[in-house]
Order: sequence, then C-alpha cells, then structure tokens
Amino acid sequence: MYVATTTFTMPPGSRPEMEALADKMLVGMRQMPGFVSISFVIDEEANEYGGFALWETKENAKAAMEQTGSQLDEALAGKVIGPLRRTLYEVYEPQV
Repeated sequence: MYVATTTFTMPPGSRPEMEALADKMLVGMRQMPGFVSISFVIDEEANEYGGFALWETKENAKAAMEQTGSQLDEALAGKVIGPLRRTLYEVYEPQV
C-alpha cells in the first residue's frame, strides 16, 4: 500500500473552511480506484492542515494525487500561505 500526503499553511481562522473542503474532497476520493482511507489533520496553533490518504497501489496513489492535487490547488488559490507539500510513501507493514 501507499500513502499520499499533502500539508499546507492557511491564514488563522481557516478551520471551518478546511473542514468543509475535507468533507467535499472525501466524497470524490471514495469513488477513486484503490482508495482505502483518509485522515485529515489540523494544527490550529500553527495553522497547518493536511491529509494522509491510503491507496492500494502506487499507481492508484499517483493518479489520485494528480486528480485531487489540481482540485485542491484550485480550491486554495489565493488563500494558502506558501507551497503545498506533497509526498508519496510506500507503507511498510511489520510481519510480526
């Protein structure tokens, strides 16, 4: 499995808008091939937001990052502070 992460900084007070965006993004992601789960994260003190999505394959994760990445870029245009940080990791599951 693979996890695709995106984190970014928003202006103070953005939590309600980010929660609504997370809810909207989840609806579309659930329909994507290979989707397993997603967790959204918030650090209100640092105004950091993000998501960690689990995918069945690397190909599923890359395709999702492309599709959701453009949607997220559009939704955050002119609002986000600094660049979005996107990463893709292979998940190691211990055999013990």
